[in-house]
Amino acid sequence: SSGINAEYGEVCYDRYIQPTLGEPSQIGRHDFEFYKKRFEQRLKERLPKFQNILVKPFALGDIPVYVDFLMYEYLDQLYMFSPESFKDCENVKNYLKRFESLPQLKEWFASDEYSKRATCVNAPFAVWNGK
Repeated sequence: SSGINAEYGEVCYDRYIQPTLGEPSQIGRHDFEFYKKRFEQRLKERLPKFQNILVKPFALGDIPVYVDFLMYEYLDQLYMFSPESFKDCENVKNYLKRFESLPQLKEWFASDEYSKRATCVNAPFAVWNGK
């Protein structure tokens, strides 16, 4: 599980409920705080790469393209999980704000329907945010 996405999964999903997810913790139960701390350290190492990439308004220039929707969703989930990890990542936080401010999406982000969906980004059986 060398990728940041796989490590996010290790934190959010209890391998005692879903044993195919990887190696269980040494304490005999899902140790959320242990996995979260380890993941946040890894995230802090990886975020500077996004910080360096997101110097333009959007991924490839001045207008959003398909990849921006994917990147927004991914970064938004990571930000929801660990906002403190983004403390020194102004480019990333500004990117998220720019995306949310797009005229075609601004109303959606302000809607009650979005608020309900945004509170659950993982499967129902997830340890974190699987409501």
